[in-house]
Amino acid sequence: SRGVKKLHQMGLAHSDLSYNNILVDPVTKSACIIDIDGLVVPKLFPPEVIGTADFIAPEVLKTQHLNLTDPDRYLPNQKTDLHALAALIYMYLLRRHPLRGGKIWDLDSEKDEILSMGEKAMFVEHPEDPTNHVKTDQLRKWDTFWGDPKNIPYTIVGPYLSDLFKKAFVDGLHDPIRRPTANEWETALLKTVDLIQPCHHSACTEKWYVFDNTSTPKCPFCGTPHQGSLPVLDLYFKFDDEVWKPENHRLMVYHNQYLFKWHVSRKVIRNENLTMQDKMPVGYFTFHQGKWVLVNQSLPGMKDITEQKEIPPGSMVELTDGKKILLSADEGGRLIYVTMANQ
Repeated sequence: SRGVKKLHQMGLAHSDLSYNNILVDPVTKSACIIDIDGLVVPKLFPPEVIGTADFIAPEVLKTQHLNLTDPDRYLPNQKTDLHALAALIYMYLLRRHPLRGGKIWDLDSEKDEILSMGEKAMFVEHPEDPTNHVKTDQLRKWDTFWGDPKNIPYTIVGPYLSDLFKKAFVDGLHDPIRRPTANEWETALLKTVDLIQPCHHSACTEKWYVFDNTSTPKCPFCGTPHQGSLPVLDLYFKFDDEVWKPENHRLMVYHNQYLFKWHVSRKVIRNENLTMQDKMPVGYFTFHQGKWVLVNQSLPGMKDITEQKEIPPGSMVELTDGKKILLSADEGGRLIYVTMANQ
């Protein structure tokens, strides 16, 4: 998402984003976009390819039979990149394709491919229209778990990403201007990382899941319920002197979860410009003697608003239901409100 954001900020389009052109190293957690000899520079370098099968935007496929100079012909651009980016993120997280469902539009397989990915393209998890929903009996036997959205619906990725998937594959599928930008994906992915919980089952294949916003959370992959109480922290920012507003960002707590500067202050934005100093944790959460506590490592102005007590660096505060903790008194500093789930 960051790489695509950077390209688009420079006025460029990649034109062929796909799993062949993105290399991910799971060990160093780094990703690299390659094959940029097909970069599209408006009015200078026109697109040379229309893309890779699973990732071509519907409008490009639908008009590919027209002449290159035809004004109705759609060619790869930033908006088609955004379709490919959404499809990539969906496939990485859910291990299936967002448009390859149960509907057959034409008995000729080539025509069917062009229709189902082009003019007639439809989200396999469309909330109102079941036309292209996955038919379980068509799945190959090893695909039945991830391939069937009834087992793992797209909503398990949490509220921020679900919202963008709906925007990309329902609202924006045939209306390119409504597709989420790369920056929106980056923000939603980062907020979602703050919602993940470790699964308590040692044999769970996934080991982590996104908190489902219920008072009795459980792992959607193996069905194991969460054990013990679970602090949910909602971040608030100071709107004016007396008013604090919710940030629409929440931090889930688990044993040895960290607190970072980008949680503490609105002035620190979690993007590619963070310094090594900014990436150092400023506090951590731990389950200590039967209680959840936040340990302040280096924040000078932390304060327990509920008890009206300072929390100096090196000390800790217990997380209890309804507790308010000011993380920083500086401009842009946030307040956390604690809710205890699963009590």
